[in-house]
Amino acid sequence: MRLFARLGYSAVNFGAIAKRCSVSRTLLYTYFKNKRAIFNEAIDEVTSRVEKKYAEVVHSSRSADAKLRQICMTVVAMLFDNRDFVCVIADVLAAYRRKGAIPVEQIERHTAGVRRIMSVLAGDAVRRGEYRRGTNPAKVSALLYSQFEAAAMRIAITGRAEVSEAMDMLDSILAPLRA
Repeated sequence: MRLFARLGYSAVNFGAIAKRCSVSRTLLYTYFKNKRAIFNEAIDEVTSRVEKKYAEVVHSSRSADAKLRQICMTVVAMLFDNRDFVCVIADVLAAYRRKGAIPVEQIERHTAGVRRIMSVLAGDAVRRGEYRRGTNPAKVSALLYSQFEAAAMRIAITGRAEVSEAMDMLDSILAPLRA
């Protein structure tokens, strides 16, 4: 992933990956059919590390609102800690867009977990009386996720995104929900 982040997706080839990993190209081909498969595996690795953090938060004894905010902080921290990676993903998605072939299923597979967790936690907060009655958990999840996308775009496009700004935006969504 560091190689993709440093060179950009299009500049990376099997030879560069093999050299970086200190293995032969033949060995790489044994496990991966192409560069895309390696890239997807790298994304899966990052996502699985973050999902482990989600599990810790979800199983804590805090309020549903506090858990939801912690999940948001975890996602924002991951985005900002992996700025180069976010830029590579934006670059890859832009290339797909130019070809007219955005991999919607892959994107949804990588984001379904956090979306589901946020929706469940928002629903728990409503049921526990932490959020106002009538709050729609799916809409809360969609709004929060849109802020992750906005932060990722600011990171990738301008490079001027700040963690505090991203969390302020997320808090501006969560604060009015509280009962």
